Amino acid sequence: MPDHPGHISTFPDSMSVGPVRARAFVSLLSGSSHWFTREIAASPGIALFMTIGWLVLFSPLIDGGTTHLPVLLIRLAILVSAAVWLVGRAREGSLFIPQTPLAVLVALFCGWSILSMTWSPYKNASVQWILSLVSYALLFAMVAHGIQLPGQRWALVLLVISVGVSEGIWGIGQYLLLGEPRARGTFFNPNFFAAYEAAVFLLSLGVLLFSPRETLSTFRKSCLCGAAAVSLGAFVTAQSRGAAFALIAAVSVLTFCRYGKKASAILVVCLLAGVIIPNPLQHRIVHVPSHDAYAYTRVEIWKNSFERLLKHPLGIGIGMYKQGSFQDRFPIEGNIVRYAKRPESAHNEYLQIGVELGLVGVVVFVAGLWMWSREVQQLWRASGDRANRGLVMGLTGSALVVLLHAAVDSTFHEPALVILLILMAGLTHNLAMQSGSTAVVWRRIAFGYHPLRVAAVVVGTMLIAAVCLQSAVGWYAHEEAKRHAAQQHLKQAMSWYVRAAAIDPGTAGYHDSIARTALELFDETGTSDWLLRAAEEEAMARSLNQADGRFAFRVGTIYRLLALQPGTKAQRDELVENASRAFADAIRLDPFSPAGYYELAQLHLNQGRTDAAIALLTTAKEYEPNFLPGRALLAEVSLKAGKAGDYRREYAAIKAVQSRYAGSELNETERRFMDVDLYPLGRALATERAS
Repeated sequence: MPDHPGHISTFPDSMSVGPVRARAFVSLLSGSSHWFTREIAASPGIALFMTIGWLVLFSPLIDGGTTHLPVLLIRLAILVSAAVWLVGRAREGSLFIPQTPLAVLVALFCGWSILSMTWSPYKNASVQWILSLVSYALLFAMVAHGIQLPGQRWALVLLVISVGVSEGIWGIGQYLLLGEPRARGTFFNPNFFAAYEAAVFLLSLGVLLFSPRETLSTFRKSCLCGAAAVSLGAFVTAQSRGAAFALIAAVSVLTFCRYGKKASAILVVCLLAGVIIPNPLQHRIVHVPSHDAYAYTRVEIWKNSFERLLKHPLGIGIGMYKQGSFQDRFPIEGNIVRYAKRPESAHNEYLQIGVELGLVGVVVFVAGLWMWSREVQQLWRASGDRANRGLVMGLTGSALVVLLHAAVDSTFHEPALVILLILMAGLTHNLAMQSGSTAVVWRRIAFGYHPLRVAAVVVGTMLIAAVCLQSAVGWYAHEEAKRHAAQQHLKQAMSWYVRAAAIDPGTAGYHDSIARTALELFDETGTSDWLLRAAEEEAMARSLNQADGRFAFRVGTIYRLLALQPGTKAQRDELVENASRAFADAIRLDPFSPAGYYELAQLHLNQGRTDAAIALLTTAKEYEPNFLPGRALLAEVSLKAGKAGDYRREYAAIKAVQSRYAGSELNETERRFMDVDLYPLGRALATERAS
């Protein structure tokens, strides 16, 4: 970061030193250690530069699933870099904070996100997203204000291209040699891999199209053309429809900027080639209905997300889209469990921001994008050196394809893509500041060196690091507990679950795991103390996450079990009433799940409330016609109550459903749907016939 308020203007203007920069880049490609020492290693910002470079190298290596440790390392690297910079500024005696319109919007977005936690139904999950968001904001500041020399910018560009080429070669090898149906590199999702490769392709293409011929040596052209070819080939083998849309749009922008109206003919030829020449992407687009049952659900998810945005104009809280989606399940016809799916992400990051942060969040975010686009336009128009346009347009195209892909997928949930986007946008902002094409106001804050001030920085850093560590350590303790539970070592599992909850008490899932293990120990030992422990822990989980109907349902089942234990009638009645309220709350939070209706209906039947029970079971049947326990109970109760209906046909329909899926490999939920005792209904039918 800058050492003094005039620091930016004292460095060579990258827009007026094209030949110097060009020679530097050629030297870098040639492996010149002298250039590295002069242009990069000698810079006072070398520590931040190395941190950014490490993040570029490390972030694509994160595989799906177990991401707690990699995310922790990313957060700690950024946090420690910020702390080291603060201590360094304390030695200089003051802070100089560059204020630009884009920086103000970034700060406003972070501030509104933090404020949204006050109405979030699950605070702990929101805290984790805030930690990630603040880390990304700090990274943007590091890129925008810490990259001080043209050579550092080009070194990072070369690093991104090198990573993209390495990923591309590995992805192509997966598809051609290892038999993978879709290339994915080191990414867990082929769509994210495709977006990364598209960004590298646009970065290489932008430099090639817009750099003057005299600045591109044959060696450099060859390297960039090779990188573009590899990344495009890897993109095709990834077969991402959403990324294809983003790539076509971004290439259109670049070609129109370069060739004007002639770009139309170029694009038409390229699209025709993609349609006529057989390739994996073409095959997947044509045959998508045959192998993707959910291919056309995204439009419904987007529509639902827009409705949620209008319903909650202030948002439901950062990171809460998944937690608040139980009431927005969508049907998949032909599945045993019709409403098994729910939108855990909007598959459109702008709509997801709207659902979580409301209209304010969307407006601030879009305003930031608009401000960034204005900086790109000003850089383009004010460029005194055409050689720099290649870098500007390469960075812009790379960032643009990621932003466009975010309109059709969960792009901002992938750290590698977010870091790539921040790097591209941050370098553009860095160029805009150093060229003087964007207004910069320096804010001087007195920050003299004092042992107590330095100690405060260190302690603050350690506290934030402890919060970051908390979630990762708690998660690994929980995983150890699951390992013991899988081996039926319930006491050891309980011990580790308790440790996980003690480390990270705000995570509802850890308390839920304790409760479920306590229920297993109750079944094993018959000791009612385990039931009380289960009720206590499940109630804690329910209070921590007030949007998840599963916790309310489990509270109801525990109260129902407690009501069966020895006690007074008043105690049993109170427990049954608590169970009824919990099941009713579960239905409110997760209205498409038939389990809550079924359990509450049984409680109503025990209380003689037959009509209420029939209404609940009828609703459950409408949502989930394959939930056979509910259908059988509904037919039996309706028959006994004298309600009109063809119960023999209902009995035959239930038998037909069982026969249809007989021999199929069912998961646990599907088995619960199919597992039904038809004897009571059959006996009721026999009695009805005899009468």
